[in-house]
Amino acid sequence: MADITVTPTQLVMNTVSADIPDAGGESIVAAADNVWAIAAGGRASEQLVLKFLGVASSEITILAGDRPPSQRAGLGNLTFAIASTDVLWLTIEAGRFLQDDGTIRASVDTGNTTTCMAFFLPKGLTGTSA
Repeated sequence: MADITVTPTQLVMNTVSADIPDAGGESIVAAADNVWAIAAGGRASEQLVLKFLGVASSEITILAGDRPPSQRAGLGNLTFAIASTDVLWLTIEAGRFLQDDGTIRASVDTGNTTTCMAFFLPKGLTGTSA
């Protein structure tokens, strides 16, 4: 199994990011042989935003973490569907999915191509509803 490295972009509060092409990201072509290894750098306390672009209808799985003392890893994998040409954004807490090598691992079902990009939200930013 080959890892496809995804390096997250750190977003900064009140600062415009560099140009991030919408078509960018790392693709998995043959899911049976490849897994995204999102380079979380062991930062379990930060929220991570993942962007997925589906080329064909697929099922994506974010693998549960194995890094102690992650108490939320017991919640298991997170699996969801993505339709052809859909763009989905997912905010996850790194602590639930962090692996002992400092990555977050994700896969897509066999035979489908999907692209992944990753972003770290600024520290101290919390989600609230209006």
